[in-house]
Amino acid sequence: MQLSEAAARLLALLDPEGVLIGGICGAVYGVERFTRGVDIAADLDPEVIMQRLQHAGIDSNVRRSSEPGDLSWGVHGQFENIDFQVLPASETGISSGMFEIRAGLRVADIRDFITSKCIAAGQQDMHDIAAICLMQPELEAFSRDCAAHYRCLATLESWLDDRRLQQRYLS
Repeated sequence: MQLSEAAARLLALLDPEGVLIGGICGAVYGVERFTRGVDIAADLDPEVIMQRLQHAGIDSNVRRSSEPGDLSWGVHGQFENIDFQVLPASETGISSGMFEIRAGLRVADIRDFITSKCIAAGQQDMHDIAAICLMQPELEAFSRDCAAHYRCLATLESWLDDRRLQQRYLS
């Protein structure tokens, strides 16, 4: 099974409260990068998510955290040998009501996607935002403001200044 097919089937189980985020969402928006898993944000309780998955014959577990900076929960599992996680939309900057259908998949709105990447604030996240800004310059001001709000602007700026990234996305 292909990653996109697994994503579509998992999204169908969480419809209409789930949207695709993470690497696949970035790829749908044109970011070139490798990903092995499916990341979904959902406006559902983790128990409801696990019930829906169990009803479809998919094993999963919920991980909870009360540590500062961690998400309060995440549902993790494997579907057809593909790792997936479902995360709380409200904590990841995602509104499941704001989405686009791209490549046949329900993906987070691009501004929500950028916000979710700023909340996570890892190197790969900032790389993804910079790539989007290079492809869609009209999103750069929003991205910079969002990154400043989540205190990751310096990392985003270093990626925006990266010549290799500029060559890849501006050529």
